[in-house]
Amino acid sequence: MGPLKGIKVLEFVGIGPGPFLGKILNDFGAEIVRVKKMYSFTNFFDTSNNPEITIDLKHPQSVEICRRLASRSDVLIDPYRPGVLERLNLGPETLLKLNDRLVIARLTGYGQTGPFSQKGSHDLNFLALSGVLSLIGYEDKPPIAPLNLVGDFGGGSMLGAFAIVAALYERSLSGRGQIIDHSLTEGTGYISTFVWQTMKFKPIFWPNFPRRNANLLDNGCPFYRCYECADKKFIAVASGEEKFYENLLAVLKPKSSLNRFDIKNWPSISEEFARIIRTKTRDEWCELFDKTDACVTPVLELDEASLHHHNLYRKSFDREKDLPLPAPRFSRTILDSHNDSGDEAKENESNRSNESTEILKQLNFSDSEIDKMSSMGIFE
Repeated sequence: MGPLKGIKVLEFVGIGPGPFLGKILNDFGAEIVRVKKMYSFTNFFDTSNNPEITIDLKHPQSVEICRRLASRSDVLIDPYRPGVLERLNLGPETLLKLNDRLVIARLTGYGQTGPFSQKGSHDLNFLALSGVLSLIGYEDKPPIAPLNLVGDFGGGSMLGAFAIVAALYERSLSGRGQIIDHSLTEGTGYISTFVWQTMKFKPIFWPNFPRRNANLLDNGCPFYRCYECADKKFIAVASGEEKFYENLLAVLKPKSSLNRFDIKNWPSISEEFARIIRTKTRDEWCELFDKTDACVTPVLELDEASLHHHNLYRKSFDREKDLPLPAPRFSRTILDSHNDSGDEAKENESNRSNESTEILKQLNFSDSEIDKMSSMGIFE
């Protein structure tokens, strides 16, 4: 059932980081009840196995529903801007009086305080304000958005999940819940600590700083970048250490033997590697590199990843649902992806109204109260 079995989570549904945070907790065993606002944004994560109620949060009776849910929960996920829950009379001060063991995780772009706290924001903004975005992209061109993985889901959902588990552990010692002020910008900065640390070793890691695409790990180095093959597919070369680089050279067999530690040679080495690698297809190169240890891998398309022989051996993907399975793995605890198949998901979605009624019954609302709330359009 997962290491978080028995933990009850109340998730106010937002977009991006919040739903994935809920999914992480659910995949690791927590029970989730999701509260959606009327006409809320599409959820891109399959949460059809989790009980869900859609309510009009502006109605006083909806506030009572949320209070009852919070009073029986271990964790609350708040994805709204600072002050929204307070305006709904659902702020932490109110909820902790009802349940002093509640852990309230407040996910915002810029934190609960500060000049930007009330501004809208997305992953790209978190990267920009943390300083990280300035390092990503090509020289003499604007920085590039590296998908919304680093800020939303790395600095956001993953660190949020860790913070919640840490707060639950602390609660086991103190007996009290607390509020987590999770700024996704600060989270993005924190998971980028390595970048800040390596700035102390610029000659090694950032020899051409502040130029982009010209340093050790930003695609500027010939032995840490991707190359195009004869079939227009790519391989990833990350042969930094000497033994890996020697194995790389043994396979590529370049004519020149330029000193790779002299950054003036990097363009020439890159050009020669690129010329050689364009002579074979990606799979032909992979067949050669699979026989040695050079830190060279194929750049797989999404529809190829689940079919790669290593991922098949590890059962890294649920191939029926075409999704990665939860990670990492535990030695004694089996994790469940909780992702229903398409038909199951549709069936569960059609039963949402029954779920809402069941949730309200569990909260000790009477049948007459539920019927009245339904007629008033308070829930769906």
